[in-house]
Amino acid sequence: MQPKMSPLTPPPLGVEPMTRAILFESLFVHGLPRDEHLEAELREVGFDRDDLLPQYPLRLFRQCLDVACRHLYPGLTVEEGRRRLGHQFVQGFCQTVLGRVVSVSMPLLGPMRFLKKFPEHLRFDSSPIMVNAVQVGERQFRMEFRTGVGLSPYFLRGILEEGLRMTRSTPSIRVLQQSPISFDLHITW
Repeated sequence: MQPKMSPLTPPPLGVEPMTRAILFESLFVHGLPRDEHLEAELREVGFDRDDLLPQYPLRLFRQCLDVACRHLYPGLTVEEGRRRLGHQFVQGFCQTVLGRVVSVSMPLLGPMRFLKKFPEHLRFDSSPIMVNAVQVGERQFRMEFRTGVGLSPYFLRGILEEGLRMTRSTPSIRVLQQSPISFDLHITW
């Protein structure tokens, strides 16, 4: 019998962090328009949008983000490209079965409750991602991300910006990079 791990416990050494297919489905199936050149590049790194698997290595998602950034936003910085992909991720997520249910409640949820609940929604299965939402003012939060997987703060910035817009708020988000695996997002609205 395997010991039960808490959601904040990183996977054992040698176990590759995995994520559910909805992460891929949201961005690469629903969030981006069909593009045969992009799809060919994604297949080269190991993702086929027409043959979804139940789960994927989180490393592959980062590789696919890199491919999409280079392909869709060649004239922008990597940071801005990933931010825009975060927006497209949320738009695509809203087209999934789960996303349709969630998106209906977003305006009712409001920015404060959305931000407080965000860490719960950002569980990537076996990935060692820890998120702490800290309210620092009446309309200010700090999201503290501590990961072992090199997650993009700019992609998450885009996700939070788009999510907050769905709560009928106008956010301003700054990234404070602590290290390659540790960063904070400072949020006001």
